[in-house]
Parts: sequence; C-alpha cells; structure tokens
Amino acid sequence: MTSASLDQVTASTPPPDAGVRLPAWAREASDGVDTAALEDRVVEADLAAAFDTLRDNDEFVTRLRASVVENLRHLHQVIAGRTDLSEVTLVEPFALARLQARLRLPQTALQRSYRVGFLAMWHEWSDRLVERAECDDVPRTESLEALRGMTALLLGYQHHVASQVADSFARADELLSRSREHVRNGLVQHLLREDSTPLPPSDLALLDYPLDAGHVTVLLPAMPEGAVRQSLNALREACHTRDILVHPVGPTGTVVWLAHARPPGWRAARIADLTGYLRGLGIEASVSEPHAGVRGVRAGWLQVQDVQRVRAAWGAAGSPRVLGHLDVSLEILLMADPVKARAFVHAELGQLGADDDLAARLRETVEASHRWGSHVTTAEHLHLHEHTVRNRLQKAAELLGRPLTERRTELQVALRLARLLTERNGRADGPAVPPPVSPGAPG
Repeated sequence: MTSASLDQVTASTPPPDAGVRLPAWAREASDGVDTAALEDRVVEADLAAAFDTLRDNDEFVTRLRASVVENLRHLHQVIAGRTDLSEVTLVEPFALARLQARLRLPQTALQRSYRVGFLAMWHEWSDRLVERAECDDVPRTESLEALRGMTALLLGYQHHVASQVADSFARADELLSRSREHVRNGLVQHLLREDSTPLPPSDLALLDYPLDAGHVTVLLPAMPEGAVRQSLNALREACHTRDILVHPVGPTGTVVWLAHARPPGWRAARIADLTGYLRGLGIEASVSEPHAGVRGVRAGWLQVQDVQRVRAAWGAAGSPRVLGHLDVSLEILLMADPVKARAFVHAELGQLGADDDLAARLRETVEASHRWGSHVTTAEHLHLHEHTVRNRLQKAAELLGRPLTERRTELQVALRLARLLTERNGRADGPAVPPPVSPGAPG
C-alpha cells in the first residue's frame, strides 16, 4: 500500500465525522510523526505558496510559526484520539488572521496557505500510517479504512479551524477597512510598487497629498506612527509646508513624505530647517534628497533605505542621529559590492585599516586633517593638543607606508569606507531596516 495524493484519497470520502476513532495501531503510528520537523516544512510551504514577500517580516513569520505549532499540537491530539474536535480551543491562528488583515493580505492567500499546510500534514501522517500498516502486515481493507478515517479527522479539523479563522479575518478586515488611515496606507503601498499604476481621482482625494509636488522623504526607524502624528504641526512649521504623508513601517518605525508644491520648492535652506528640527528631537532620522512627482515618492523611499543601511554598518555609536542621502551617497555607491569595498580598503590602508582602537584613532585624525586642513584646526575640533595631532599623523603615515599626501583621493575614500567595514560596527552588508514595503506587506 502506498500513500496517494490527498485529492485522490478524499474524492470518495464522506463528510468528516466527529465520531471517527482510529484503531490502536493507527493511533500509535500517529505518534511517530516528527512534529518539529513537520513544523518547518509547513511554514516553508505556507511562505512559498502564499506569503513569499513576507519572508523577512519577523513579526509575520513568528505569528505564522506559532499558528502552525498550535495547529499541529491540536491535530496530533485529535488524530491520536486523545482530544475531541469540539474541545479544541484556538488562539494563535486567530492572531495570525488579524495580522493578515492588518497587512491587507487577500483572503485567498490565507485559504491557499491552509490548503498547502494541511496537505503537508496529511502527507506526513498518511506516510506514517502506511509505514506502520506495512510493518505490522495489517490487512489491506483495514489499512484503507484507517487511512480513510485519518483523512476524515484531518479534514474535519481543517474545516473546524479554517472556517473560524476565515470569520476572524473577515471581521478584522471589515473593521480595518472602515479606517481611513488604513485605506491610505494601502494607497501608499500601491505607490511604492515598481509596477504601480496611476491612482484614480477618488483615491487621490482620499490620499490628500500632492503627488505632483517635490518630495523629501524621512525615515524614522524608532518613532511609531502615533508619536509622529503628535508632532505633525511642529514638523509642518519647521518645513514651511502643510502637506505631509505618514506611513507606518513595522511596529516601531514610520516614513514621512513632505511636499512643496510651488517654487522655489525644496531649497537648501528648507532642508537645513528640516534636518535641524530632526536633530532637535534627538532621534534617528534618514533623509532623502528632493524628488519630484509620483516617481519621486518611491525614489525617496529607496534612498532613505540606502541611508539606513549605511547607518547600520557605521554603528549606532558612531553615526550621526540625522543622516542625509547626500552625506553618504559615496558610501552607498561604494558599498553596493561589500567584498570589493573591503578589498579596496585593505589595499589602500594596509595596517592603518586594522580593527583596533589605535588604528581607529589614527584614521579619525587623518580624516579630520583632510577635512579641516591645518593641524591647529584639526586639534581644536578633536579637542587634542597640536603635538598629539602631529604625532598621530606621523604614525598613520608609517602604518600606511607612504606620505599622507600620496593618493589623497583614494585615501579619503578608504577612510570613509573603513568606518563602515570594521567588525566593531557590525557587518556592512547586513539588513538595516524592515524589507521594502510591497503590496500586501506594509509593516
């Protein structure tokens, strides 16, 4: 006897019967299922079939796994005959359904995940049952009846769970759909897609933000949406604009677009006012360059993500609280290939690129010397004695193996990259922000 597909086995299976009870050998076979390994397979199957864009969303994957674990535990008890279906009480599947509604995932994705997830469970339990039947030389008729009964129990459990979860999803989705901000968030998600189409007039009115204006994007990775909204009036005054679009990014972050619809638009002075205001708040903020039009909304979002990745590589202790795209555009360009960047730093700096405190102090002094010019000014900005600066520069040249005036441009670039690539600052190629907002994954 071999395990067939679920569709083949259930084609002639009657409606699930709550009174089904498997024979003892079949119940014992059900205990042979490795539920921990099955958990991983079901989670992967669900992600691949319905939620592939959410693989990097830690909150979602955690909820999905918790739901799978709870369903496996209850289903195991039902098949083994230790729990009646009417006694099953669910928690995690409902929490996952509410999260799916909040993420604006279609109910078809939820239904697809349940189909593939329970199919994977059926294959595992049916394989164990078939193996036990063959091992014990169970008569074919009895084996088929046991497989039929196990399938009925699994389908009964699936129906019991899926119907309740679908109702929970529908109620949560209805409540969220009544929220204007939720609808606006969906429109923002649409705009951030690479293949987004123009919004109709009704949606533009609901968005209430001039998409044809000039935009500056600000990512506040540690400031929740509610806190941002409490500061909107002050932000409007600081930037001399009334048009602001706020969108949540994950449970603790927010991205903000600020618009200037009329000339002179985003002059340097206005951007300086914005960054000054953000510095006054004392929070982390990544700021884009100005971009125009609908495409500018997405361009700014991509830029602030790039800035945040540089910040993560730089390290929380070393990077400025407010960091603009122009400040690190060179690093963004060069860090597109971290392997080549590391090779370049190693070739240019040699021993000066060592990952220790002495080399770090020397690099800081050389970089400041390039920036400020004279030893006196460098000493003032580093709060050092002029002789200390001279000594450090001499030592840096010794480690470098050449005068600091040779290959000056390459040296300056290598120094900027070195602060991102040292292990003390974390890996430069690691994730810095939640995955880009995509349709159905707003964070």
